[in-house]
Formats: sequence, structure tokens, C-alpha cells
Amino acid sequence: MTKPKTNQTTRDFLLRDLPLDVAEKLKVAASLHRTPMKDYILTVLETHLKELERKGITLSLPKGK
Repeated sequence: MTKPKTNQTTRDFLLRDLPLDVAEKLKVAASLHRTPMKDYILTVLETHLKELERKGITLSLPKGK
């Protein structure tokens, strides 16, 4: 098992009911990029979030009181 690259806190997510064709395409895409599927999905998600922020969309939850 690999450790996170930084001292950031992490959270686990389990993707359920992922359509089989999507899962297979993700696996192929990760292979084409010669990276583990986890790293590939993380890169895709981070890229998407950066694009939303670039468009001016705030991606933070309100702080609890």
C-alpha cells in the first residue's frame, strides 16, 4: 500500500454502481497514461476542479458555527 505523497489529510471514497463501460474506459485511459487508475482519476478530478475555479466558481463549504 502506498502512502500519500504529502502530509495532506485524505478521505476515502467508494464509487458504487459505476457503469461497466465507464470503468473499462477509465482503466484503458489510465493504461494509456501509464499510471494507476487511482492516480488517473485523481488527476482528472483535480483538473476539473481547477477549471471550475478558473471560471470563478467557489468550491468551498460554508464553515459551521
